[in-house]
Amino acid sequence: MAEIKEIWVLPEISENDEEISPLSLGLLSEARSVAEKTGGAVTALLPGNGNRQDYAGRLGQYGISRAYVFQDPALQYFSADAYSSALLPVIKQEQPWLLLMGHTTSGIELAPRLAALLDTGVITNCAKIDLSRPERPGFYRLVYGDQLYQEVAFRTSRTMLVTMDPRVLNVSIDAKQCEVKVTVIGPKIPPRAIRIRHLEFLPADYKTVDVTDANVIVSVGAGGGTDELLPMIEELSHLIKGAIGTTRPVVDSGKIPRERLVGQTGKLVSPELYIALGISGSPHHVGGIQGAAKIIAINRDPQAPIFQNSDTGIVADIKDVLPRLIARIKQAQQDGTAV
Repeated sequence: MAEIKEIWVLPEISENDEEISPLSLGLLSEARSVAEKTGGAVTALLPGNGNRQDYAGRLGQYGISRAYVFQDPALQYFSADAYSSALLPVIKQEQPWLLLMGHTTSGIELAPRLAALLDTGVITNCAKIDLSRPERPGFYRLVYGDQLYQEVAFRTSRTMLVTMDPRVLNVSIDAKQCEVKVTVIGPKIPPRAIRIRHLEFLPADYKTVDVTDANVIVSVGAGGGTDELLPMIEELSHLIKGAIGTTRPVVDSGKIPRERLVGQTGKLVSPELYIALGISGSPHHVGGIQGAAKIIAINRDPQAPIFQNSDTGIVADIKDVLPRLIARIKQAQQDGTAV
């Protein structure tokens, strides 16, 4: 009888969260998909300080049959030191076949550390898993501005560590609904193992935050990158607390720094709101904003390709629209009606 493949998954569930994030649900769904294709079983890893909500019912909806809940005061906030100290003994003892986590700030820090401690490999930013040969799965990463796939395979029998590209994770509920067996583990992390101490959370400054982390982006194209319009665009970004993004022509002109470049040759973004001002919508730029929840485009060219990829489009000259838009926002904020 073939040995059941153990797939472990580390969703990023904070004890302060009222709901599980789409990223975490996507990771749970991906882990279940791998288990279904390999005849395996999924275990969710939930570090915390003991105040975690009862998520067993939600985990069962996504086909998770087992959960390890790690309880220690050092696990109240993410710490690569604390997480690796807690997870390492259990991973060494049970030797799961695969461990999935998100390619996020936490995953990028934790996965290589665990891989080194386990003397195994790690594949980062994975976009696709090929399980046609379960004994030697193929892992694919997007390269060259997401134009090509790079295939990577493990050459080890130890636990395979993989961080998943958040953009490829799809949330899907399991029709069968699992009963979840919860095991509580008290890892007793020694204080000397923690070299970095959490002090407080500071809200990101929308003016300096990396566009990849911004919730709102006001992006400037060739039609808006003029000395006349840039001050108004900056005022708009200030009013709605949006990070400034841009396109290559504006970067090449020296008006906005390259680190603000959005697109496949710049940065891939996924804000709640993306406002495209004077952006025509080249394939390279559109490819970088596919993760945006809502796209609003203003362009005087009714044939601009950006409109084909927008939720709302305004055919107008942005120098006519911006003063009115700024005035309306200011009035709404003054009246207390702004959301």
